Amino acid sequence: KDPSKTTNMEAEVMKTVDSQLGAVARPARVYLVSALPKTRSGKIVRRALQAVAEGRDPGDISTMEDQSVLAQIKQVIGK
Repeated sequence: KDPSKTTNMEAEVMKTVDSQLGAVARPARVYLVSALPKTRSGKIVRRALQAVAEGRDPGDISTMEDQSVLAQIKQVIGK
């Protein structure tokens, strides 16, 4: 994984958010992950994603399609 490529991609995401939604909507940090936690029907489990980002227990994740995704996200964000 090329660190400069990741930095460029993060910067591009920030630039896109700025141009389409405005600076007020820009996140403080962008994390690039290979997958997001989804239910078996394909909906993103935002509650679990937010909990992991805040360092909290995600609670009941039995409806998630692939529960290992949360561990991968924890590793990327360092929590």
